[in-house]
Amino acid sequence: SVDYCLIDTPGQIEVFNWSASGALICEALSVSYPTLVTYIVDTPRSARTVTFMSNMMYACSILYKYKLPFIVAFNKIDVLSHEFAVEWMTDYEAFASAARQETTYISTLATSMALAMEEFYNNIRHVGISAVTGAGFKDFEVKVAEAVEEFRTTYLPYLKEQAAAVLERRKEFERRRKEELKRSLDAAAKDPDREEYDSLSKLFADMKGVD
Repeated sequence: SVDYCLIDTPGQIEVFNWSASGALICEALSVSYPTLVTYIVDTPRSARTVTFMSNMMYACSILYKYKLPFIVAFNKIDVLSHEFAVEWMTDYEAFASAARQETTYISTLATSMALAMEEFYNNIRHVGISAVTGAGFKDFEVKVAEAVEEFRTTYLPYLKEQAAAVLERRKEFERRRKEELKRSLDAAAKDPDREEYDSLSKLFADMKGVD
C-alpha cells in the first residue's frame, strides 16, 4: 500500500482555473480519497512583487473554486529563500514598500490587491521546499497531514451536503417531468390520435413504476 499519491500537472494552470476538466478530476478523486491541492510557486521568479501577486491570485482562485484543503509550496529555496514571500504574506507594509520600487500601474494595482488578500494569507498553509536538496519536505509532510485532517472534518460533511442537494434537485426534476407528461397525456386523451395516447400512457406508467 502507499501513503500518498502525487498527481503532477505541470503547465496546466489554465485547466485548473478556467476549464471544467480540472474540477472533474478533483471531484472524482475526492469522493474516494482524502484529496488536497498543492500550488507550486517558483520562488526565484516570484521575487518581483507583481509576479508574486499574480501567483497568489491564481492560488486564491483555485482554492475558492475547488474548496479543497490547500497548500502553497514555494519551490527552489536552494536558489532563493522563500522568507521574503512569507514576510510579504504577513506584513502588508513590507510588500507595499517592495512594490513601490516599481513605478508601474500593475505594481500599484498589486499593492492595492494585497490588502484584499489578507484573509487568504491568514488561512493558507505554506511551506518552502527544494526538490534538489530535499529541504522543507518534513514540513511539507506535516502540512499534508493537517490538510488530510481538514478534509475529513470539513470537506467530507460539505461533500455529503452537496450529494444530498444533488439528489433533491434530481427528485424535483423527475417530479416536474412527470407533471409535464401528465399534462401531455391529458391533452392526448382529448385527441383522436389513439396511438399517441397509448404511447404516453405506457411511458407514464413506466415512470410511476420507477418510484
